[in-house]
Amino acid sequence: RDLTSPPTMLSTLIRGFAGATDGRFYRVSPSFVDSALPPGASVIPRPTFAAWLRAGPLVLVNTPNTIWALIAVCMFECVPYDLSRTGPAASAPLSAAFFAARLPLWLGVWLGYTLWWHATLHWFGFAERPFVAAREYRPGRVAHNLVWSVSGVVIWTGFENVFAYLWATGRLAYVDETAWSSRRGALHFCAALLLVPLWRDVHFFFAHRMLHFNALYAQVHSLHHRNTDVEPFSGLCMHPVEHLYYFACALPSLLLLTTPFALLWNGVHLLLSPGASHSGFEDHWQADAYHYFHHRYVSCNYAGTNAGFLDVWFGSFVDTLKPTDQKGCKPRPDAKATLTRPPSLEFAAYLALSAGCVLAWAVAASDVAAGAHAAAPRFAAHLAVLAGFGPVAAASAVTGITRSGGGAPRGGPLKTGLLLAFWARF
Repeated sequence: RDLTSPPTMLSTLIRGFAGATDGRFYRVSPSFVDSALPPGASVIPRPTFAAWLRAGPLVLVNTPNTIWALIAVCMFECVPYDLSRTGPAASAPLSAAFFAARLPLWLGVWLGYTLWWHATLHWFGFAERPFVAAREYRPGRVAHNLVWSVSGVVIWTGFENVFAYLWATGRLAYVDETAWSSRRGALHFCAALLLVPLWRDVHFFFAHRMLHFNALYAQVHSLHHRNTDVEPFSGLCMHPVEHLYYFACALPSLLLLTTPFALLWNGVHLLLSPGASHSGFEDHWQADAYHYFHHRYVSCNYAGTNAGFLDVWFGSFVDTLKPTDQKGCKPRPDAKATLTRPPSLEFAAYLALSAGCVLAWAVAASDVAAGAHAAAPRFAAHLAVLAGFGPVAAASAVTGITRSGGGAPRGGPLKTGLLLAFWARF
């Protein structure tokens, strides 16, 4: 072909496969980046709802979703759920046998993927444009991030166990046909592949925005923000309560008739996507300056890169570094991102209170599953409210007593009210 002729659609798709730029995965920046400027100093184009809709059909072609979807399909086909009446999933909503089978799988997939990003960027120098040029590598901070991230993988396995128990015992209907056995199965499979990433975009903004209100930020989300200069293991480094709300993205599998693949694909997306978006570098195929600005300045860019139009709508969009950082971001100590400092009494008290809210549900659910007693609908509803909203009430109480704060959202009362009204619908 004449190299001077315009590129064909096929060649464009190939060069942009899985989010690559001109077929390259490292040492290449997004198209809006001016390489003559320091990392982060380029202006991110203003995202729009129309652009998000136009990109929807290609969500599995020219974005990192390609890689994550392939991993999800391989897991679903190679290590399928055992939803038989005699399988580990049917024994209890939180089963040791289920955890023994699934937790090593999730830990292996998450650790392998995130370690690959960490090693290629921070050890082997595959990228050359760190947001912080004078970055100091701190093994203690990485260990801190690993510990809290592993707790997230454990919690996700618990979510998966509950769903598998409901399916295996007939308490929750699901599409039991594989994608390859019928037209109906294929439609559900393809719908899940396409819609889960789009749903994740929307859910992440509102769940994340909620965590920036004073009490929840002070007691919960501030742990994630101990990393102002991020690295891949900081992506899933969250307080256990934040993991609960982050993994609530699995809601469609509870409310809709779906295939189990939809839940697994959701889980892969939830566990793997934060790694690259917290890379700390500007020049690779999954670089995310958009979210880096959020960690740098806290009260902005609550959405993921793909759904940035939501930040535009709610007045929290920031498109470049602040003037004080335009010549290069200065390093920050991130001193709280360590395991060597003992937790404060406030942190321990809130962790105990929030854990009690969830454990009350877990114990009651296990008793019901074991046939010890039957749960009355009203009692079950009270337990659900305790597990779902108890940690929020506990955060408000602890914050009020200790007079701690932080993370108050910006924006006028009208925007805040609309946001809360929308979130209340969930």
